[in-house]
Amino acid sequence: MGLVLTLVGTSGFTLFFSDESLLGSIQILYIENKLGSLISIGALLNLPVFFVFINQYRYDRAYGLVFFSLFLVALIAILKFI
Repeated sequence: MGLVLTLVGTSGFTLFFSDESLLGSIQILYIENKLGSLISIGALLNLPVFFVFINQYRYDRAYGLVFFSLFLVALIAILKFI
């Protein structure tokens, strides 16, 4: 769930605000060291879903979103140092 939402958010944001193609925009952002910022914006879609899972007492799915978010934090940190 977290991966799908992050990909949808990242792709949607890129397609909406960029004149380039999706892959071209991602390559440009990687070269400019801004790909981590795009992933962070895309991951914002996970936040309301997390609260929905908490309100529905689906703690296992909420834990999954938390762990995926931690994975994204590690990925963004790696991208910042490369």
